Amino acid sequence: MSILTVIILGAICGLIGSFAMNLFMRTVSHAYSQRVDMVIALGSFFTGTVDNAATLGTLIHSIAGIVFGILYFLLMNVMNSLSFPSAVFLGLGFGFFHGLIMSYCLMFIASERHPIEAYRKATLEQGLLHLVGHVIFGGVAGLIGGLFALGL
Repeated sequence: MSILTVIILGAICGLIGSFAMNLFMRTVSHAYSQRVDMVIALGSFFTGTVDNAATLGTLIHSIAGIVFGILYFLLMNVMNSLSFPSAVFLGLGFGFFHGLIMSYCLMFIASERHPIEAYRKATLEQGLLHLVGHVIFGGVAGLIGGLFALGL
């Protein structure tokens, strides 16, 4: 598979994976607490208000999904594992590792600096939800990429 194909496939799968993660986080936020809505928390981190935070948060998260999808797929390609089922397992593993780092950043760095008081208290449960969300991101991206690679 050419590098350009890997990059395009990674971008598409990363975008789909970020929307799957976003869907999971929004579903949990409606059932659990609005404070775990990652997109609003992300957008409001930069705007300082929840007004229009969802739009900015979705844009930032989508761009990050594209970038990380490309990185995941470039790593899978270097490992000669951009195939089904290897891509699924690597996606889950990359998502877990990525989620550990992002959960740490959320709980100990971003939450302390968030401009909105309600988002300054990140809990272990919220960190775990973000970890699960990143595993979903990696799993969905890997699944779609691996299935697509079957057809090539």
